[in-house]
Amino acid sequence: MSSNVFHKKLLASGIALALAGAAAPLALAQEEEKKEKQSTQIEEVEVVGFKASLERAIDAKRYSTMVMDSITSEDIGKFPDKNIGDALMRIPGVGIERRFGEADGVSIRGLDPALSLTYLNGQSISTAQWFEGYRPTRGFRSDMLAAELVSALEVYKSPRADLPEGSIGGTVNIKTSRPLDLASGTARGSVEYQYSENAERWDPAYSGLYSWKSDDEKFGVLVSASHQERFTTYDAMENYYGAGVSAKNVEPAGDFTNATWGAGHAIFQQQRERTAYNFTAQYQPTEQLDIVANYLNFELSADNVNSNYLVVPGRTDDISNVTASKEFPAGNGILKHDSILGNVSGESGDDYWFGPDSFFRNTNPEAQAFDLDVTYTHDLFEAHAQVGHTEAAGDIIVIGYFGKINAANADVAGLTGDEVLTLDLTGNKLGVDFQGFDPSNPGNYPLEIRENNPHIEDSDEETYVQFDLTVPIDNGGYITSVKTGLKYQDHTNERHLYNFTAQIPASLALGNATYADLPVNTGCGQYEETAKSNTLTCLPTLDLDGIRSLSSQLTPGNTRERESLSDFYEIQEDKLALYAMAEFEYDKLSGNFGVRYVDYELESIANQQANDEWLLGVPTSNDYSEILPSLNVVYQLQDDLLLRGAVARVMSLPNYQDLRNTFSYNSTTLTGSAGNPYLDPWLANQFDLGVEWYFADGALASATYFRKDIESFLFSISELETLDIIDENTGETVTRQLEVSRTRNGGEASVQGLELQLQTEIAYGFGVSTNYTFTDAEVVDNNGVSGLNLPGNSEDMWNVTGYWENDRYSARLMANHRGEFFNGIRIGTASETEAFTSLDVAFSADVTDNVTLSLQGVNLTGELYRTKNSQDNWDGIFQLINDGGTRWFMNASVKF
Repeated sequence: MSSNVFHKKLLASGIALALAGAAAPLALAQEEEKKEKQSTQIEEVEVVGFKASLERAIDAKRYSTMVMDSITSEDIGKFPDKNIGDALMRIPGVGIERRFGEADGVSIRGLDPALSLTYLNGQSISTAQWFEGYRPTRGFRSDMLAAELVSALEVYKSPRADLPEGSIGGTVNIKTSRPLDLASGTARGSVEYQYSENAERWDPAYSGLYSWKSDDEKFGVLVSASHQERFTTYDAMENYYGAGVSAKNVEPAGDFTNATWGAGHAIFQQQRERTAYNFTAQYQPTEQLDIVANYLNFELSADNVNSNYLVVPGRTDDISNVTASKEFPAGNGILKHDSILGNVSGESGDDYWFGPDSFFRNTNPEAQAFDLDVTYTHDLFEAHAQVGHTEAAGDIIVIGYFGKINAANADVAGLTGDEVLTLDLTGNKLGVDFQGFDPSNPGNYPLEIRENNPHIEDSDEETYVQFDLTVPIDNGGYITSVKTGLKYQDHTNERHLYNFTAQIPASLALGNATYADLPVNTGCGQYEETAKSNTLTCLPTLDLDGIRSLSSQLTPGNTRERESLSDFYEIQEDKLALYAMAEFEYDKLSGNFGVRYVDYELESIANQQANDEWLLGVPTSNDYSEILPSLNVVYQLQDDLLLRGAVARVMSLPNYQDLRNTFSYNSTTLTGSAGNPYLDPWLANQFDLGVEWYFADGALASATYFRKDIESFLFSISELETLDIIDENTGETVTRQLEVSRTRNGGEASVQGLELQLQTEIAYGFGVSTNYTFTDAEVVDNNGVSGLNLPGNSEDMWNVTGYWENDRYSARLMANHRGEFFNGIRIGTASETEAFTSLDVAFSADVTDNVTLSLQGVNLTGELYRTKNSQDNWDGIFQLINDGGTRWFMNASVKF
């Protein structure tokens, strides 16, 4: 299949549909002249206070023809929102994660972030990764884009036929400003300094916007830019429970089944620079024609070093002096024991007593999007065309530095072998004590620099073409307009993993150096919030600038020396969508109904392994089509009381990783591992019913029930498959049954919940905006087993914002809560992220009509980010306890 070729039959039918949609209504419209169209253009967008911005968001919801919520630039500016995810968490039904201090994943109505799409001005926007542990998904990396460039954020929770398909959870639309909507000469700028409690330092950020238009207001340009610098650090406790101990020497002997495979003290440092700029040109030569060209470029330099000081009982043969254990559902687990350095031989499988695993990452993801949007408005119709291209590239180079200690290398650091380590996991926290060993001395760690290191490149790009035709109908009875159109998308996602040999000087070679030969400091006062009183608080900390410089010296000119054949894939997708939709109005009832037809073609290219032989660049194809009807209705019970309903069929495409055409097997063990390019999409039928009471200007009380019944649920499971394989011993092709692990369609899930929202001014400038979302989910696998967890689903989420403002001063206090949720399988057991409540604050003062000063704070209570094992296996014992600390922002902004 060629990714640049249309289905001729489908294209022809799409053109016919568009022309038919134009011809019939035009004939009816010619009976009388169309009523004069009301202009919705605003000469100048002048934001007056936080309350005014809330009123605009309420109006957008009230007069929408679908279930949606929004947040404006004033909302964003009045809170410490540093990326779009931070801003979105204030919307009902939206949850975020803040593992690295900023929002880096957006979940809508309890579904995984990969099942919700993000668009820029209604079109696709590519994104890349800065961390090699993240796999590319269809979700947008919200930490890539600064909030300052955003005019408004819209979250669509029910679809319409004329909106892009591809989301089961919901759709986020990022809107940018247009120059003809602003007064000529509009200028805004800000200077901000951020104080990070953990890093104990200040970092700057700058943003600015300038908009100009000609005297005749027919042509305008707008330029905006943002640059943020941030040094972030956190300390974390990690625990990898639980490895079997049946093959180990345990003293004293007992009925023990498991211990932690490893536990560690992690120190993460990142120097982040995020830069973005946006250029928009708009031309309206006549009242009928509007041409907008928009270009957005954003990039993130996120060099970081992560050191984890590990105790790894899973890589020792001896566990001594067991003094505490617990009967877990999965077995009798050891919680406290000793480990003697001299007993850890250094041989494979018995080689890790204590020491740091450190990784420096040089990472530079970047993305850009260009879009040309043309609208022509006539008395009889409105024609809209849009063409654009978006692309993103990620580039990650990693070098590993290790200081693991065992009996075989202890003499390099001058250790005797008599040193004793005590690991203590009682109280569901980590404690580590030593006898005869100083963990803060970098000279105590023999140095090993990893020779074979990875260079990861991923890319994502899409070219799209869209045409829409809207025809208002004056004599169509209940139908007020019809709209039809088509959209074509050519999308490619590609990933490569290369390996290179580090150029290690003799002075740093294995056996000759210790951790003290690296650029290192001793940091103290760490883990005060995350660990037991007997946990290490002083450890060597790599200097980020120094390790960056050293890593550059060790990196060869060619970092693509050897490609990992098993990691390569290229996903090429062609998608053609056709739709027809009608708007209707009858007495107090209004809304829209329509249908969207989607034809999807896939070519998946990857390398496949048969025993020890490789087949390179193997392609396979898949295609399917879906029909997606939708209905949105609003009934005006009273002037200020609305009943809103929606029903639709929706779809989401599988993640790129799942669609890889990879396959490897072993003909002796009759096992295999594979991707699955033959996957069907996620499919769901969804329903919304809500009541909205607009009891005062800018005030709202609402309740919305929603339900999603998901078909074709995707599971990663192993099943027997009958395949033709090559026998390793004879070289002949034989037919065998293999146990093959891959992602498969099967099973089903249901998600239902209730969203409650209240927003109102109270008195004397005080007001409140609050929402609560309850979500209940049930998953049944392809074998009929029920009671499974839905990734990303939090049963409870709430947000409470209290504010006060007058003509000059304003203050806001916000609490945001996300309940615990399942985040996948880790070391054979379910992993859950614990509930998280963040308290943020913001104050601002208008010094003059043009100058505003503000102070903002994030996570004032120092809430910890925690993940844990499931109750069913290890009784909720912790996996990760991460202290991201509190951040403060001082900002001075001007506007003209």
